[in-house]
Amino acid sequence: MITPIESFDPISFRRYLHQYPELSHHERQTADIIVQQLRQFGLSPRTDIGGHGIVVEFDSGQPGETSLLRADFDALPIHEQANHAHISCHKGVMHACGHDGHTASLMMVAKRLAEHPPLSGRVLLVFQPAEETGAGAAAMLKEPWLANQHIDNVYAYHNLPGYPLNTVVIKPGTFACASTGVSIELFGKTSHAAKPENGIAPTLAMTEVIKLLQTLPEQFSGVFTLTTVVHASLGETVNGEAAFGTAPGYAKVLATLRSENTQTLIAMKSLIEQQINTLCEKENLRCEVSWQEWFNATVNSPLHCQQVITQAKSLGLPIERIDEPMRWSEDMAEFLTKWPGALFCIGSGQEHPQLHNPDYDFPDALIATASQLFCALVKGKHS
Repeated sequence: MITPIESFDPISFRRYLHQYPELSHHERQTADIIVQQLRQFGLSPRTDIGGHGIVVEFDSGQPGETSLLRADFDALPIHEQANHAHISCHKGVMHACGHDGHTASLMMVAKRLAEHPPLSGRVLLVFQPAEETGAGAAAMLKEPWLANQHIDNVYAYHNLPGYPLNTVVIKPGTFACASTGVSIELFGKTSHAAKPENGIAPTLAMTEVIKLLQTLPEQFSGVFTLTTVVHASLGETVNGEAAFGTAPGYAKVLATLRSENTQTLIAMKSLIEQQINTLCEKENLRCEVSWQEWFNATVNSPLHCQQVITQAKSLGLPIERIDEPMRWSEDMAEFLTKWPGALFCIGSGQEHPQLHNPDYDFPDALIATASQLFCALVKGKHS
């Protein structure tokens, strides 16, 4: 049960979200919980924006800038392995990336602004679904009311295991890589295993596809690129048993492509399609290439990075400036493509379980740290 404003406990709120995680595009219950809590604060959030997205607006009625703070709230298809009391109640689904903590942090900001509204300009708090699939932000930005806003400052954070607790990690320019998933299906013709010459086996083509993928980064010097083959399958099975009498007629390869530059990723995508089509023509195969979970590069404004650094210093938080972008991707890229701002990280602890691991749990201490930094950024622009 959601508690009224005077007894709101962000840690209990976070742990409740952790117990009832929902996958991307299916976050209805989570959205309802967020909306209910915002209304307990006396706020009137806009709902169902780009799916289950939520926006709450604080308008001072006075001239000034408009700032947008964003948190995500979808979970992952991972079976949790933990012993704490708030373990996931939904088998095979868990908050393994800390979106429950991001949401609790922004809810603390909502509570603060409900009690102490901005003195100038406006502040928008965005609770975003479907970050993990790279679809949520773009869907929210298709909503005309949000898309037509003039936003001066956009901020979001992500918790980051492997860095000391409460350390603010920041970088101007590309902070997180662009990425996309690719599915390559090769269609030939099955035959009796004793007469493979009567069919069209994609075996050699599949190995060539894997080689093409693995050597793709070599064709893009001077910029970080990476391809990771995540799955490969060949032929058929019957009820899980190998079909030893059948030469294969079908193969599938899945991979993830990454680059620190969105335009480079687009070039990688185009080159793969060209090379796969050429290979399949040579091998007399039909192919289908499809792309999923596209993320643009997350590019930070130097000015807004400096604002994060300034406010972090004012709170006495350690700061680490990194030289290389994070290899993972973040849907915050869509907001930063449209408006200037910064995504930063806050360390979760050097020994903390890594993101997307089955024993991960968001460190509750970060809720206060993140909300205080968000509030400092707002105060710096709207006091």
